[in-house]
Amino acid sequence: MKYIIEPYVSINGFFLGESQSNIKKKNGAPYISKKDNIQGIVTEDREGCELVYEEKKLAYVSMNKHVHPVVVGIEIYADGAIEALKKLDPDHMVGPRYMIFRGLGVCIGGLSSKKIPEGRIVTAFAKHKVEFFEFFVTDY
Repeated sequence: MKYIIEPYVSINGFFLGESQSNIKKKNGAPYISKKDNIQGIVTEDREGCELVYEEKKLAYVSMNKHVHPVVVGIEIYADGAIEALKKLDPDHMVGPRYMIFRGLGVCIGGLSSKKIPEGRIVTAFAKHKVEFFEFFVTDY
């Protein structure tokens, strides 16, 4: 399944900042919904992705290795995609496990020098989450 990422706006019609109740009305109930009272978030599992809500608003969407995330026409897991993204978004950081493209609102894991438990993952996030995802890039 393709997931089309519109930077800082939406992922396959899931709009960043949209309420959890609106998303449920439009898309039906998720497969699984988990509440984390310590972090203050709710996570919903839906067809190859996780929607994460903060204060009942969609903050980011993580897509697993079984889907095909696409941003600005570039299929992220395709050969040469990372180099194309680096040229397109010069405001990027690359760490040992994760890389972040600030201009595109995307964090990619598992395609750097070190592996991650998920294998590979792409997360599209709202603008207020940039610093949060920068932590993953700098965390060794």
